[in-house]
Amino acid sequence: MQIITNILIKYGILGIAIAGFSEAVLLPMPMEFIFIPIVLLDTSKALLYSITLIVFSAFGSIAGYYAGKLLGTPLLNKLIYKDKFNKIKEMYSKNAFLTILTSSFTPIPYEAYVISAGAFNINLSLFMTASILSRVIRYLPQGILIYLFGDAVLSYIKSYTIFAGMLVFILFLVFKYYFKMKKSSKS
Repeated sequence: MQIITNILIKYGILGIAIAGFSEAVLLPMPMEFIFIPIVLLDTSKALLYSITLIVFSAFGSIAGYYAGKLLGTPLLNKLIYKDKFNKIKEMYSKNAFLTILTSSFTPIPYEAYVISAGAFNINLSLFMTASILSRVIRYLPQGILIYLFGDAVLSYIKSYTIFAGMLVFILFLVFKYYFKMKKSSKS
């Protein structure tokens, strides 16, 4: 992975675009390994780099979604362990939108969620809305913080990512509880 990271870093914004696209299909690694070193080379372009990562991640998500739709569970079985496959399937059956939204903050690689969304025939509009929102929540604040504060903010980015993940998870629990209560009140 280090070789791929070094190559992508050399290409700057093109490296970010390639990594963003590939993250949803091929690269089971956090984009921060590529994104942050490139952004630190020119912090004045941090917002442009964040938006580039988000846009190309969205394009990659579409490609990964259709790969999952076409190749289905055989592809998933090659990419992820059976227990993670079953966990993702269970999460999608409970709430597909929140599953995709929280996918940026789980230890399961993002591409597993993307490919499984296609394999499980999750609504494409719902998938893309949640996918783009999850990418915005994760990457735009990083770009803004680096733009404003430069490399002095790096130690906070890891904390932010953890905090954002916890916040999304808490929202997931609140929505889950709300819909459970709403459903039980109808009975």
